[in-house]
Amino acid sequence: MTLGAMLSLGVPLETLRKGLASLGLNEFELSVHETEYNGLPATDVDVVLYNKEHAWIHPYSGKYRNYGEIKEMIHRSDISEHAKELSRKIFDIKAEAESEAHGVPVDKVQFHEVGAVDSIVDIVGTAICLEYIKADTIVSRHVPTGYGTVECAWGTLPVPAPATAAILKNTELPHYRSDIEQELLTPTGAAILAGIVDRFAEDDAFDDAWNEAEGNIGRGCGKRNTGLPPMTIKLVEGNESW
Repeated sequence: MTLGAMLSLGVPLETLRKGLASLGLNEFELSVHETEYNGLPATDVDVVLYNKEHAWIHPYSGKYRNYGEIKEMIHRSDISEHAKELSRKIFDIKAEAESEAHGVPVDKVQFHEVGAVDSIVDIVGTAICLEYIKADTIVSRHVPTGYGTVECAWGTLPVPAPATAAILKNTELPHYRSDIEQELLTPTGAAILAGIVDRFAEDDAFDDAWNEAEGNIGRGCGKRNTGLPPMTIKLVEGNESW
């Protein structure tokens, strides 16, 4: 959703692809298309894996990259130093939460979202796109988590998942439960928001500022219909993004 919104806002797809290619991660391709999501136009970005064999294998089975390996991959890439720093900041938030949730050292954390490829693409891709946009300040409304349970490589987990709950606690990311019985906020999504947002605003204050500000809008959507509108970003005068 984040990458879709950024591309819809005007980040060139080639800029994103070139930055990701420098990671040397030759296990996926990006599929990008325009669609409609809950009545609004949006950009859908899909990380298409060449081999989905390990999608549901237990994380600590020798089939996944650990965070130490991912940090080295980011370090060796050709993306800017600022994008590297932001990528590591977001991954640090997520790795610390996974470490707390699963009881392993941070550098040994293994990301179980399809062999970490989704996490790497989403997090590093977000950093690449933000480097292009060059927003001075990023403002967000409070974030819904949903409720219920979710199925993943660990089995059936409560919503918010343990790693998401740890991020919410550790970063004090403003959130609310919402009345939608499904996972609305993943660990990667929570880490990205905690890592990039400078200020969170109450809904009324956010809506007032959003409606008053003029700027370009980008919308990105996910694969599940949550009943919510697509993720929407507005780049306003002065480079403040909402």
